[in-house]
Amino acid sequence: PTPGAMTPPHRGHAALLHQAVARLEAAGFGVLGAWLSPSHDRYVQPKARSLSTIGFSAPFRLEIARRLVAEDELVAVGSWEAAPERGHWPDYPVVANALQKELEKRSEAAQLQGSHGHVQVFYCCGTDHADKCGLYHGMGAEHGVGVVVVPRTGDSPKAESPKRLVFVAEAASGEVAGFSSTKLRRALEKQDLEQVAAATSPSAAELLLQPTDEHAAQFQEDYKKLAALAEK
Repeated sequence: PTPGAMTPPHRGHAALLHQAVARLEAAGFGVLGAWLSPSHDRYVQPKARSLSTIGFSAPFRLEIARRLVAEDELVAVGSWEAAPERGHWPDYPVVANALQKELEKRSEAAQLQGSHGHVQVFYCCGTDHADKCGLYHGMGAEHGVGVVVVPRTGDSPKAESPKRLVFVAEAASGEVAGFSSTKLRRALEKQDLEQVAAATSPSAAELLLQPTDEHAAQFQEDYKKLAALAEK
């Protein structure tokens, strides 16, 4: 999984997972799936306020993410981390462990256990997060979770350590390499439907800039934030 604020989600988040999967497959792993995991509001909203930016609600971010990857055969959206009823913000090791426990119950996972003996979850992140949290040393035996660091173009990641289940993927290339939530918010500020669609998907762009009456009512507070952004 790759947790994160994702306010809002964009194609770069999905591309990170694709790069991570490519590295794991090259290392001989069979990959069952990959998940975007938007973070809980108790993490996102204070962070947004501290940065003087907008923080979309968890349900809105989840819906954008689902539309973003609707046609992606590999990447899905996990809602466990963002669930409002959780009442607290589960940090990334907790999220990864929860996914591992869930996958071990799946029949699809049993098909992948032959070569490695168990289902192995990998936490996927960028170089800044890996450096900050010391993830090049692994997440520790107590978690049993691997790490895939996916750099941006121009980053200088540290060496990987396969024995510790720490791998370093290639950076994404092309247009997707330049996407960020900050740039997407600027496009939303300009109400640039074409640019927003390029960074997300046509369906996600419609949700963000051309909502139906039903969605306008469902995500009323989020659209107030979008309106305030456009008025800047």
